[in-house]
Amino acid sequence: MTFTEHALSVQLAGIPQDSRLVVAFSGGLDSSVLLYALHRLHQITPFASSLCAIHVNHGLSPNAAAWQHFCEQTCARLGVELLVECVHIDRSAAASLEDLAREQRYAAFARKLEPGDCLLMAHHLDDQAETFLLRTLRGAGPRGLAAIPASRPLGTGMLLRPLLGFTRRALEDFARAQALQWIEDESNASAQFDRNYCRLELLPLLEQRWPAYRESWRRSAQLCGEAEELLRELAVQDYALAVTDSETVIDVALLKQLSQARQRNLLRYWLLRVGVSDPGWHTLQQIVTELLQAATDAQPHVSWLSHSNAHADAQVVVGAARLSLRRHRNHLHLLLELPQWSKLESYDWAPPALLPLTGNGSLRAEQGLGGGLRQAKESALQIRYRQGGESCRLAGRRTRSLKKILQDAAVAPWMRHRLPLLYIDDELVCIPGIGVCEGWQAREGEPAWEVFWVPPTLSPKS
Repeated sequence: MTFTEHALSVQLAGIPQDSRLVVAFSGGLDSSVLLYALHRLHQITPFASSLCAIHVNHGLSPNAAAWQHFCEQTCARLGVELLVECVHIDRSAAASLEDLAREQRYAAFARKLEPGDCLLMAHHLDDQAETFLLRTLRGAGPRGLAAIPASRPLGTGMLLRPLLGFTRRALEDFARAQALQWIEDESNASAQFDRNYCRLELLPLLEQRWPAYRESWRRSAQLCGEAEELLRELAVQDYALAVTDSETVIDVALLKQLSQARQRNLLRYWLLRVGVSDPGWHTLQQIVTELLQAATDAQPHVSWLSHSNAHADAQVVVGAARLSLRRHRNHLHLLLELPQWSKLESYDWAPPALLPLTGNGSLRAEQGLGGGLRQAKESALQIRYRQGGESCRLAGRRTRSLKKILQDAAVAPWMRHRLPLLYIDDELVCIPGIGVCEGWQAREGEPAWEVFWVPPTLSPKS
């Protein structure tokens, strides 16, 4: 398909006239064509409230400053406002440099978008083919093989890709006809990056044998997108039955009624909904076979490293986190990996001062009258953790093992050893959030402490 300004205007039909158009402008061929054509269209017939560009300086190339200067000069010549975002890439991180740069780039775009803005990116049909091939090689499912979406929410705005129907050759023909200038990123010539290897080595061979492969893969990506939408609709229905009062907890009983394929589909949808990247087929299968099939009284869990997710149902989250999915009775709990701590640590405490607990949150106390822990000024409070074999007689009850008390109080198994215990002179006197031991409760009108444990942050939604 030949690229023209009119062809671009057809792709942009339906954009609200009060939208601000923001072009992701790297200075390369693709974004230069997009910015120039949009500028021409906007001059002839304004179809949006305003047009501006955004340039993300990753600082990875020795030419990064020169590229930024080129973008500034180009926008100044066109009379288009340019927003510049400088980002830092942590080269020591485990993720690939490509992934890290893309993650930071989209986060920068999201920060700059205002409600109602449309971010326009210059991905084209060759980009779509490269993405389809790479995801096929990585064993992606329908969602991944749908490749690059033409539009999706991003931050408080929308991301649009109006050039997906045009080849890079068509864009280059337009650029040369208009005598445009653009930047050539030297890293594009290096086959060490997977995408470049596909572009430089694999796809030229395919084109010799199958010249129409781009359109064929485009149709396949569209079909995969339709299949993913059907899977999503099914997941929405299943999720409505499995959802609990907490976004990060899901009902196991409902999950176990579904086939394994639907279980994985629902789990994937749930995780994406709460802002967690797809953990992959193998992790999902481990969840299905180990967590869902475990005995009710077992305490299985599956952990994985989740990278940032910037998809439609979730807000952009930068960075990576170690996540854990744990089963307790008939529920699955999604948690951040518990921080390191030591059950051998002990603390002296003088309420009401806040007491930080290493790797385990904090303790706080509120002063009241009656019902709480009696304020024994002559004795010091000491904080310890369970070592095993403890027993306690809560006020007004019989003596029972601490293990049974915590079970009856529905304390999650992975938190029972972390629950701080209050001692006075080696005697257990209070279990925060559960009760005060017999003989240590304050009488009516007597000064008392209400003790609260603030556990470490475990929710990925925090």
